[in-house]
Amino acid sequence: MNADHAPFLAHLAETDPILHAVATRQAHLTWPEPRPHLEAMMRAIVGQQVSTRAAATIFYRFRQLFPAQGIDAATALALPVDELRGAGLSSQKVGYIQAVAQAWSEAPEVYSRLDEQSDEAVIAALTRIKGVGVWTAQMFLMFTLGRPDVFAPNDLGLKKAMANLYGLAMDDALNTFESVAERWSPYRSWASLHLWESLKTG
Repeated sequence: MNADHAPFLAHLAETDPILHAVATRQAHLTWPEPRPHLEAMMRAIVGQQVSTRAAATIFYRFRQLFPAQGIDAATALALPVDELRGAGLSSQKVGYIQAVAQAWSEAPEVYSRLDEQSDEAVIAALTRIKGVGVWTAQMFLMFTLGRPDVFAPNDLGLKKAMANLYGLAMDDALNTFESVAERWSPYRSWASLHLWESLKTG
């Protein structure tokens, strides 16, 4: 997706001078290296409702429970609950981790081919899993599958950045944020990256 930055800037020059100025100032941002699909979902579960630092620590301990070659569904399902809890996972997150592993194990024809499915189909497949909401599925689309046109209107960071730039209120209706975001399509993932960055740079 990194190669799409130039056409994204050209698109903004025609559709949104406000974000165009921000994105030009921030220059060429790059996306983090995507994780394998199952690992990405496990990492998302681990990171729910904890700080970035805590999530990194817990995930490191969690990853140590798997063989060197990577996280797999069969191992996740076989791990004793006390080992998962010992890594720092709450009882609720243990259940979510097991639900993700169960889905990957029971429907490999779906979850091993997520990169071949539409954005809507990916969201539908992931949100059928206990513990996986729409926001998590949208982040998976952006950061794991590299889809270029994803916007998560419930993301607090995006809402805050848009409030700063466009004079919106945090409690405005979601369709207000979605309407502004339409200006950026088909590059809404790139726009989101620059909006998050704007919160760091002011």
